Amino acid sequence: MKKRSEQFRKYKKLILNRREFKSIRNHLHRHVLMLSNEIGPRNSSHYPSLRKAYHYIEQQMSKYNSELSIQEFQYERRTYHNLILEFPGSELPEEIIVIGAHYDTVMNSPGADDNASGIACLLELVRLLHPYQNKRTLRFVAFTLEEPPFFGTEQMGSYVYARSCREKNENIACMIALEMLGYYTEKRNSQKQPFPHANRHYPDRGNFIALISNENSHHLNKAFASYLNETSMIPAHSYTPNSYLPGIELSDHASFWKNDYPAFMITDTAFFRNPNYHEVNDNIETINFRYFTRLVFSLIHAIQRFDQQDSFYANSNQNS
Repeated sequence: MKKRSEQFRKYKKLILNRREFKSIRNHLHRHVLMLSNEIGPRNSSHYPSLRKAYHYIEQQMSKYNSELSIQEFQYERRTYHNLILEFPGSELPEEIIVIGAHYDTVMNSPGADDNASGIACLLELVRLLHPYQNKRTLRFVAFTLEEPPFFGTEQMGSYVYARSCREKNENIACMIALEMLGYYTEKRNSQKQPFPHANRHYPDRGNFIALISNENSHHLNKAFASYLNETSMIPAHSYTPNSYLPGIELSDHASFWKNDYPAFMITDTAFFRNPNYHEVNDNIETINFRYFTRLVFSLIHAIQRFDQQDSFYANSNQNS
């Protein structure tokens, strides 16, 4: 009887997981569809569409926190917006984990993977972590103006935001950038390597997620990857290059590095795998929602484990 009872509990848990898995997948699909198909290219050259994306994200985030804040800034007589939603910590509210993604695209790309996938993930994390009793403050940020010609400039949305955090001397314990999360394939030799001999770090199939950091963020990057791998839903590989890696600074985490905050990027490796990178055919049909959903499922687990650690913030004040 006891054995049958244990089997039933396991079966019930599995059914709940399957239901939640389907729900996550449906939400991700709806967000990517809206951003890439309904709204389409969204950037300074498609300013009305960029504003539509901003309003959609605002509407979705507001469901879970009525005190959603907006950071406005000006560029060439136009107003741009970062959106910030915060779940204050119950024990260590002054220690902040920022989770962010950009919602703009390159010129004429619908940007399903780059970066509707990142925003869809961000919105799902908000929904799924809303009932979670977080120990530290979780702050979710949707950034504008990540793509060229703003990339690497002080007009980049994430740079504007990171600089404002530094000016207020906020204790950003870690920033996690969600950058291109939806392209996966099991084909052999589908994963390009960033430099010779990199195959000892990366498989030759594009069926995993990569976590990229600088040396100051290595311990956070490695810990988070280990939590992702606890679920066995999708392989996660952490990497901190000893020399310059092409693409290592091509996302919002670099804005936090420039403002002396620890950060790392979670990515499907972009142009090292996805042939649609920055192209007009970066559309929803290229997204592997099965793998994408597995990743989001794993991220929920990893963020909770990350938040509950006792000591991984030991170096969080060294740059304050």
